[in-house]
Amino acid sequence: MGTVYDEIVEFIASGTSSQSVVDFVPSEELRDRVTKLIELEKASGLSADERSELDHYLQIEHIMRLAKARARKHLANA
Repeated sequence: MGTVYDEIVEFIASGTSSQSVVDFVPSEELRDRVTKLIELEKASGLSADERSELDHYLQIEHIMRLAKARARKHLANA
């Protein structure tokens, strides 16, 4: 679980700009993990820990989508 938080924390800590927020893409490793969890969910269901992990990923994805939308607005107004 630390991976998703580590990626976001590192991204923020390294300094951000509106453009870097728009350009942010999670690592391939993280994208693969989310894909695997979604496939497991469809095929056989998830354990409680896997469900929690997927829920965390989805919450962070939602936050990043909101941040990207806001960043695009800032860029358009600049």
